[in-house]
Amino acid sequence: MPIAPDLRPSGEDIQRELAARCLLEYAEQLPMPTEQRLELVLETLRELPPDASSAQALEALLERLPSADASAYPPSHPPIDRSHMPAQYLGRPRTGFNAFLAHWAWLGVVGLLLALTLLLNFSQ
Repeated sequence: MPIAPDLRPSGEDIQRELAARCLLEYAEQLPMPTEQRLELVLETLRELPPDASSAQALEALLERLPSADASAYPPSHPPIDRSHMPAQYLGRPRTGFNAFLAHWAWLGVVGLLLALTLLLNFSQ
């Protein structure tokens, strides 16, 4: 018999929090006042089931977004589309070998270019 309540969040609570963070990150990019953004996110979260994934949350949010004419946006700031922020990258750090490559691959490319430059320089 436990003497204290279990304060650890359940799996549904964790999933719900991830979906909420994903929606907030996406909503920060929207060209609307903060209050309107938060209301939109809250309304979307209220309609989702507790075990909804981040992708489902984004789809529900996109259905609720007010549609605007593409010509209303200046060419330097096009309207945000689903492809701008895929759900699998929102709020989730990369891990493993892919994270290592994403973080250090540029250094390998610079090193390769430097080595090729030196090789060309010495061969002349």
